[in-house]
Amino acid sequence: MVFNMKRKEIILGVIGIVAIVLVAFFLANMIHDNHVNSINEEENNNEEEIMEVDGVEINFKTYRVDSSFFLNVPDTFIMLDEETLKSKYNYNNRPELVFMSNDDLEHVFVSTTNEDMTDDGLEAYLNNRIAGLTGMTIIDSGVFKKYDKTFARLVATDANTYYNIRFFTLDNKLITVEFNSPVNVYEEWEDVVNEIMDSICFNEDDIKKYSSD
Repeated sequence: MVFNMKRKEIILGVIGIVAIVLVAFFLANMIHDNHVNSINEEENNNEEEIMEVDGVEINFKTYRVDSSFFLNVPDTFIMLDEETLKSKYNYNNRPELVFMSNDDLEHVFVSTTNEDMTDDGLEAYLNNRIAGLTGMTIIDSGVFKKYDKTFARLVATDANTYYNIRFFTLDNKLITVEFNSPVNVYEEWEDVVNEIMDSICFNEDDIKKYSSD
């Protein structure tokens, strides 16, 4: 009788151990599956968003401007040479750099003025620019900090053209980076414009965040 009871206890003990092992096995698999799913979700969320305009994929090329700052521009845009700049923009304060789309409808302008300017003066400069605008609708404007520098932002439209502009300073001189396009297509370019403007930075470590290469 005692032997039978001990035998039953042993059998029950073995069954209990097997049950614990099986539960642990299934729990381990569930945890693993959840871990893999969370990693996969994170990887999917981290996949680079493909930018398209009118069904055409947009990639970017990084330029180092005057060895002073970096800028990403769509790689299909053409950088105009000096001779073309002079003939196309025949005025004294023409931009130093112009990147033009193949159809000459979208442009990125980079200008450096001889006007003395400090970070502290950008907000007043922006307000004066806005006050001087006529026949334009202001979509967005303001001043913000990035890379320990002050930037001014102006986004506006007139009857024909959409303008998205950033102002900042280097060596106490005013730098302007501007994107413009026909007003009827600017919504298609919004993600591209954000990439261009967000890519403005001052060292190679920062530009790596925006490089598409």
